[in-house]
Amino acid sequence: GGQTLATLLVYLNDVDKGGLTRFGKLVDSSSSAGLTGDGENKLVVQPKMGDALLFFPADKAGNFDPRTEHEGMPAIDEKWIARIWRHKQRVPPPYGLSERTLENL
Repeated sequence: GGQTLATLLVYLNDVDKGGLTRFGKLVDSSSSAGLTGDGENKLVVQPKMGDALLFFPADKAGNFDPRTEHEGMPAIDEKWIARIWRHKQRVPPPYGLSERTLENL
């Protein structure tokens, strides 16, 4: 499928302890919302059921943007997400949709 152009994370449950999605190369410009516990002011997202996070890990030319590297921090509570990617090219089976399925959409 090539480079990922868009990523959508949907948080399926509340996570009270841990489980943040952390962007280690992006600074959170808001007050203290991005403090990760280690004193760093990095952009983090606290999982909350029903919330969605959409980001674009490539520039407009389709080149990887290293600022969007992210990680799921360890969850003390259980964490469930649904993730959807949009790639530069079609992703073939078994991970992408078959031609027949695409024709029936």
